[in-house]
Amino acid sequence: MKKILILLVLLAGCTTIQYEEHTEAGSKYVFGNGLTLLLKQNPDTGMTAIDLLVKKSIATDGEKHGLGSFTNRMILAGTTKRTRDQITKEIEEAGGTIEAKTFVEYSEIIIEIPSDSISTALEILQDVILNPTFDTEEIERERKLILGEIEAKKDQPNSVIEEVFMTTFYQGHPYQHPPAGYKETIEKITHEDLVKYYKQWYAPNNIVIAVAGNIREKSTVNAIHSLFRNMQSTRIREQTTFLPQRSKKTVQTKQMNIESFYINQGYQLIPATHEDFPALKLSSNILGAGSGSRLFYELRDKRALAYTAYAITPSVRSTGFMKITMMSRGDVKDQALGGITEQVELLRNEKVSEEELAMVKQKLKGFYFLDHQKTKDQANYLALYEIQGLGYEHDINYPKLIDEVTSAEVQYVANKYFVNPAIAIAGPFEERELVSVS
Repeated sequence: MKKILILLVLLAGCTTIQYEEHTEAGSKYVFGNGLTLLLKQNPDTGMTAIDLLVKKSIATDGEKHGLGSFTNRMILAGTTKRTRDQITKEIEEAGGTIEAKTFVEYSEIIIEIPSDSISTALEILQDVILNPTFDTEEIERERKLILGEIEAKKDQPNSVIEEVFMTTFYQGHPYQHPPAGYKETIEKITHEDLVKYYKQWYAPNNIVIAVAGNIREKSTVNAIHSLFRNMQSTRIREQTTFLPQRSKKTVQTKQMNIESFYINQGYQLIPATHEDFPALKLSSNILGAGSGSRLFYELRDKRALAYTAYAITPSVRSTGFMKITMMSRGDVKDQALGGITEQVELLRNEKVSEEELAMVKQKLKGFYFLDHQKTKDQANYLALYEIQGLGYEHDINYPKLIDEVTSAEVQYVANKYFVNPAIAIAGPFEERELVSVS
């Protein structure tokens, strides 16, 4: 403990801050090398979360699908100072966890740790980001793990339907590929590929670090600056690729020897920064968020057409979607699909009552606040909103934007965006029932 305290004191001396601001959502600092730091203090917890996001999409993989995810996993596979096992052991002995994840539009290294061990977490974060070795034996070890996970997903209906849906919806777009890649692409990725990708994208001006928890702001800012000040910024050339406007319904089916049918039906949306997005979030929740939503009540409880039915609207920087997910029996599959269309058309043709609108708003905000109970989720929201272009202060503005949505706006966005769906279905099809993207 004494060493940790001494480290923070020593680091509190000097820092170069290019930009600084303080809002109700937290504080933002941009250092001279372009690294963005977001802080949110919470003295009521004993934990601190440090969430580092690298702003890049899977489009940066090129034809080497899975390269970005492979590279991010190798960040925790050993450094010039620590082995893979030592990284995990030091964090766990301090009472924390460390993970590496990759999503469609960013990669993430997240540490959650007791607040009195924050210096340990920061020093290890610096080590894994600045000093990865990409050891050849560790590369092969990681490759084997990735290939095993890809193979295992072939028998998981939720993973299969997700891949079929993304292929159907994003046909011809980089996002049609899974972040983890494919067996044939992972097998071909080389040591040189990994090192080159790391050097290109893990630059300070392409990184956002969010820290949430029981922290001392000044010493945390100075510590992070000191630890990362030697990182050199680079030119980032990623181009956001948008999907052409969908002009017709597309359907793709996948044969699986399972008992139920898994259905994904999605509609093309705009980036999270668009002014229509809050109304789309609310529309999605009206259709399918929880047991009181229209899809759940009408198709599951009332008509027994589905085991599950819900809708999600992910926030993205480019072309997004509202996706309805359902699991149904084979004998009512067609009625279930028709039921989805009925509920979407109802939202397009009839205004939502003020009573229902108020109820869904309250529920949506309630879910949002529940999502902020964990320290690492608080950090993630700040970082995610920042890299999406919404700005970290969106974390407190979001509930206000939801409150402002009117019934007329819900009907407007439903008519504008909920057209020409992409439909993916996986289940025990007969040969004659199988359909390809058309």
